[in-house]
Amino acid sequence: PLSSGDGSAASFSESSSKDSSSPEMGDYNHLSGSAGRWWDLEGFYTKYGEVKPLLTAKDDRYVIMNAGDELDLRFPENKTPPTGNYKRDYVLMGDGWVKDGNFNTTFNKTVLPLPTHKKASYDTPPTRLEDDPVYKAHKKDWEEWHTRYVEPSNFRNAFRP
Repeated sequence: PLSSGDGSAASFSESSSKDSSSPEMGDYNHLSGSAGRWWDLEGFYTKYGEVKPLLTAKDDRYVIMNAGDELDLRFPENKTPPTGNYKRDYVLMGDGWVKDGNFNTTFNKTVLPLPTHKKASYDTPPTRLEDDPVYKAHKKDWEEWHTRYVEPSNFRNAFRP
């Protein structure tokens, strides 16, 4: 079981790959900066801090993260494996959605519409937050957790004098 889940602003890690066919790997020991690299999707994001209650079930309650945010998950220590040639593997299974500001992504300017398990397609244009079905089902999450409002002005104004 999850012991804790802590959201924070982590910046961006340096990344590299062994060769063109290898995956890109982040190096948390070397940061490449904290300035925004992408157009921020406008909307409410989860505040930084403990977010474990949003992570304990497969439902439409979730952590809404922006580029550069980090989610630090902690689990209780497992018993030490018996002596010998034992190797410990870890598998982390998640249930969530990824949305970005790519111009080819549907509804790429806002966090809305909110994804839901009740609807397989993502084809309903965003409306007001108060009209979104996920918001209506979990309104208290926006009172307690999703209180950090982000809009793209930092990215949009980056090159203005």
